[in-house]
Amino acid sequence: MGSYLVRRGLRTAIVLVVASIAVFYGLRIAPGDPTGGVLSPTALEEVRAAYRQRLGLDQPIWVQYGVYLQNLARGDFGTSLITGKTIQELLGFYGRNSLVLGLAATVLIYGIGLPLGALAAAKRNTPIDQAITGFSIAGMGMPNFWLALLLIFLFASKLHWLPSGGCCAPDQLILPAVVLAAEGAAVTIRMTRSSMLEQLGADYVRTHRAKGLSETAVVYGRVFRNALNPLISLAGLRLGWLVGYALIVETIFQWPGLGYLLVDSILRRDYPVAQFFSLLLVTVVVAANLLADVAYGMADPRIRHA
Repeated sequence: MGSYLVRRGLRTAIVLVVASIAVFYGLRIAPGDPTGGVLSPTALEEVRAAYRQRLGLDQPIWVQYGVYLQNLARGDFGTSLITGKTIQELLGFYGRNSLVLGLAATVLIYGIGLPLGALAAAKRNTPIDQAITGFSIAGMGMPNFWLALLLIFLFASKLHWLPSGGCCAPDQLILPAVVLAAEGAAVTIRMTRSSMLEQLGADYVRTHRAKGLSETAVVYGRVFRNALNPLISLAGLRLGWLVGYALIVETIFQWPGLGYLLVDSILRRDYPVAQFFSLLLVTVVVAANLLADVAYGMADPRIRHA
């Protein structure tokens, strides 16, 4: 197990280093710079050049990257060029909102996906199974931005039951959480159903039935538990999908989370904010996949020795 953890840890470290270089260079070679978001459009070029020099943007990119790493090593994450707030202040506010949205979506994903997937497997080839399968196919096939627009049109514009955006009241959380969870719940239903059907054909199921255990005890007490292994690895990927989709969902619903902040900082070329939160989201995704790999390796020793 120790060598397995070392291999996974080294792979994670390499990914993070490559990601930091890609993010840093990508922001600086893209058209535009912070002067467009900070200075007046009528500012003279001499003023813009002086501002770039003050930020060190006149230095070669590799020199800027070295300075950035030195600042990170000292615990200096930077300050927003637009608002003047520190990264820690931004992380406290926007990170909390993203955490609330992510937890709400995760509860919906597994609170809906696991029971419906298990029910579809238990009622295989019945109208119940067909209805659940149709629901999951629709959830997987509909883009989340299109679903967001449909829900806004229906529940906000027509019925006036829910607000179309904003933060951070419970009613403002419902639509973004549903949109963020829709595809995840659909995939979880399909994965749970498929995994359980595979387990239902195993020898131990026939043995339990022969011993006189009820169908409910066999399906939900034995099969469901053994069918969870593939979902462990899916959990790490699911967090990565949530992070990616949150960029779209938070922007559409004007939910002030990390995704919304990241998109805004990139558009306004707020380098310190864009760099930090890009790397933070990459780190969260990579760490989640690492934990999923470790958990899967613990659950199945064959993975560790592959």
